[in-house]
Amino acid sequence: MPLTATFTSRVVQLESCRVVVGGDEGCEKDEQFAELRVELVQVDYDSWWLHGVPLGGVDYTSLLGTRDTAGGLLFAVGSEQVNSASGCRLAVRTQLSLRVDPERVDDVGDPCVSLVGRQVDETTASAECDEAGSPPQAVRRIVRRRWERLDDTSRCLSSD
Repeated sequence: MPLTATFTSRVVQLESCRVVVGGDEGCEKDEQFAELRVELVQVDYDSWWLHGVPLGGVDYTSLLGTRDTAGGLLFAVGSEQVNSASGCRLAVRTQLSLRVDPERVDDVGDPCVSLVGRQVDETTASAECDEAGSPPQAVRRIVRRRWERLDDTSRCLSSD
């Protein structure tokens, strides 16, 4: 029977990084911590829907994913917009590599079980988007997040 279950993870972002294309990655402290409740729905052996991930300013999105080579789950989504007048090209890509908390696999069904892994959000703007630089430069912004198991102070653990 396909799995359908709710999971709650602690999502941790410690920094965000900016790269001027061809240059080094420069990162700034940008701490954010949140508890995120998502639903994982198995379509078949290799396909999964992940519902409830906030992306691109939308609080609740659904991502279709597959099994990865390490036995976890891989979700990737991307989009690109081009302004025909200016030539500005904006590309956004998100990748999540997740698995059920290995210490709580037997407890799946309890909404306080976590998905653990990593999330990488990348936004790339072409040089045509840079109206302030001289010369204009392409820029890539990278935000890395960790999905972790809940700690003892979790609202989920204290309220369920």
